[in-house]
Amino acid sequence: MRRPRAVFLDRDKTLIADPGFIRRPDQVQLLPGAADAIRRFRAAGYKVIMVTNQSGIARGLLTEADLQAVHDRLQTLLRAERAELDAIYYCPYLDGPDAKVAIYRRASPLRKPQPGMLLEAAADHRLDLARSWMIGDAERDVEAGRRAGCRGVLLCGRNGIEAQTTAQRPVGGPPHGADFVVATLTEAADIVESNDPMADEPTEAGADQAELLAEIRDLLEERSRRAGQDDFSFLRLGASVAQMFAIVVCLWGVLALASLDSQAATARFVLAIFLELVTIAASLADRNR
Repeated sequence: MRRPRAVFLDRDKTLIADPGFIRRPDQVQLLPGAADAIRRFRAAGYKVIMVTNQSGIARGLLTEADLQAVHDRLQTLLRAERAELDAIYYCPYLDGPDAKVAIYRRASPLRKPQPGMLLEAAADHRLDLARSWMIGDAERDVEAGRRAGCRGVLLCGRNGIEAQTTAQRPVGGPPHGADFVVATLTEAADIVESNDPMADEPTEAGADQAELLAEIRDLLEERSRRAGQDDFSFLRLGASVAQMFAIVVCLWGVLALASLDSQAATARFVLAIFLELVTIAASLADRNR
């Protein structure tokens, strides 16, 4: 049984308008023909996956939560037109002084023109990259697809490249590296529908794919560990310890009452109340941090 194939799509200037770094859901505006093209890809049996560089996170312009809200809005707009993305992958990393957020300041195999996001998607969805496509408005998009072993379509309608449709070219051919250059996503859908990659031909993705995929997995595991560390809180730990001691001291006071030592019982109950107040204060501080 053949593995599924995919159409990988860039985001800005491919699916949505690009006014700059999009930070809010209300800035999302579908480009004409975007939903229709996605419907056509899915009808032809392709998974449709968006892969997008999002250096605005590293630049400190938005958070990953902000980006999730933007992408939720994109999916909502697509569903309203009976279309939907099967998955979304993004790279928040940027290497260099423009990256203001230290944890995102690094070179990453996920950042196009590196093929990391496509390789990650292929592993997650068991995709046949040799029968898949990468479509975007920048040379880095089709270059990422080429390195992953996909065929590429470069959209030229919004970046000033002269529109032309070319024959399939070998890897390492023209500077832009695309198999086809067209003006719109609608024309790209025509190309995909009329050109089914041969499933049995070997891909020239290169010998470094396994190593890159391992590096991506390590990176994702590191992000997961960091998220777990962020969940740890000394305030929460202190509140738990204070609560435990409050219970122990309260039981200690009950024992004093049972021994008819009212003075000791009173002192211990006062201490238990104090520890309970510490617990409440630490919990409130943790919640508001």
